[in-house]
Amino acid sequence: MARPKEFDAEKVLANAAEVFWRRGYDVVSIQELEAATGLGRGSLYNTFGDKEDLFIAALDRYIERHGAAPFRHLSNPNVRLGIQRLLEAVIARMGDPANPRGCLLTNTSLAFGTGSKRIDAHVAEKIQTMETLLEQAIARARREGQIPASASPKQLARFYSAVTQSLGVMHKAFGDDAALRDIAAVAMCAWPAEAPRRGASGPKRTLRHHQLKTTPACR
Repeated sequence: MARPKEFDAEKVLANAAEVFWRRGYDVVSIQELEAATGLGRGSLYNTFGDKEDLFIAALDRYIERHGAAPFRHLSNPNVRLGIQRLLEAVIARMGDPANPRGCLLTNTSLAFGTGSKRIDAHVAEKIQTMETLLEQAIARARREGQIPASASPKQLARFYSAVTQSLGVMHKAFGDDAALRDIAAVAMCAWPAEAPRRGASGPKRTLRHHQLKTTPACR
C-alpha cells in the first residue's frame, strides 16, 4: 500500500495566504490554491477543510508571521514611541517588494460578497485584539503620566487602530510608501501632550521631544 505524500503544513499555509493576500478570498479558485500549494483538492480538504477553513487557517498564519511583530513595540516604556515604531514596522512590511500590496486582514475586511459570516467574525476578532493591545498600552501611558488623565485610552486605541488599517488601504490602492509615512507622521501629532509635572518650572515637557522625526504638521 502506497504511503500518503508528506508535506510541510506551514509552507502550504504560507503559500495559500500569499495567494489570498494577492488575489482576495472571493477571486481565488481552488485550482489556484492547488497550484500554489502543490496539493490536490482532496489533500487540501482532508487536511484543512474547505476553502473557508483553509482561508481562516492561512489568515491565522499570516497574522502570526506578519501581523503580530509590529505590536510587540507596544511594550516600549515610552508608549508614544512604541506606537510610532509599530506604524513604522507596518510601513516597512508593506514596503517589502516580496509582499503583495496592502494587508491580508485589511484587504479581507474591505471585501464585499464573501458570503462567510465566519470569516467576517474572525477578521473582526483579530482587529479587536489589536485595538485591545493598543488600549492596554495607552492605559499604561495614562497611569504613568505620559498622557493627561483626561485622555481616553479607548478613543486613542480606536484612532491608532484605524490608522493602522488605513495604511493597508492606501498601500493596496497606491503602493506609495511616502504617503504612508506622511499618514503616520500626522497621526503621531494626535498623541496627547504629557501632563505637566507639579511644581515644574520652565517650558512644559511633552512626548514630542522623543520623536524620531518631526513634521511641520505637528508644530
